[in-house]
Amino acid sequence: MSYQVVLPIFEGPLDLLLNLIDVHELDIYDIPIAFITGQYMDYLRRAEEIDLNLSGEFLVMAGTLLVIKAKMLLPPRASEEESDDGAEDPRDELVEKLLAYRLYKENAQELQKMESSRTKIYFREVNESHLFSLFPQPNPVGNLKAEDLYHSFREVMRLMSARGQVITVRRDDMSVNSKMAYLMQILSRQPGGIRFKQLFAACEDAMEAVTTFLALLELLSKGLVWVRQKKLFGDIFVSAIQAPEKEGAGI
Repeated sequence: MSYQVVLPIFEGPLDLLLNLIDVHELDIYDIPIAFITGQYMDYLRRAEEIDLNLSGEFLVMAGTLLVIKAKMLLPPRASEEESDDGAEDPRDELVEKLLAYRLYKENAQELQKMESSRTKIYFREVNESHLFSLFPQPNPVGNLKAEDLYHSFREVMRLMSARGQVITVRRDDMSVNSKMAYLMQILSRQPGGIRFKQLFAACEDAMEAVTTFLALLELLSKGLVWVRQKKLFGDIFVSAIQAPEKEGAGI
């Protein structure tokens, strides 16, 4: 009567040693080296009988276990007995490798569980163009293009250069944020809007005009103002977007 022997496959010699320690419930910090070496060699003999191909690492570990076993059988040296710390345990290096391998193995198992759970999750593809068609974003500049604002700003700069005014040196205390507040203050007083060119009427030099233009672009990007043009090549009007009144206000 024939029977078939099936041996578990291990990833390496450390994986085999950890399995033997767990199966026999051994203390990994105090490994009975003679017993574990016997179990390890028995696995190698059975693997050879069923013609199981093992890597050279298993044979190297077998030699390491035999060396450790031999060192454990030798009596300690006189110098080691007299030292306060005692003799070095030949199993220490093996224990460190086993603990490190166990840590990596546990982390790998956790990653496999995460991968398995993620494969059960399916994400629905989002059609952005369809969403934008359902919820269109407000366009603060209407049908105007960037070229329209650029040409209007060039016209403002041309008019300022044609003034022939005396250039005065002053302390540069302007900022885009302060100009944004200044423009919002002006626009809030003009519900019907104000001409684009009028925003630059009080600018004393090109630097202030540039700062004003940058402040206007920032207000447009934040959706705080509207820009519109009633007819082609006509004047551009800028107006503030009024915040919606809260329910119950004025009651």
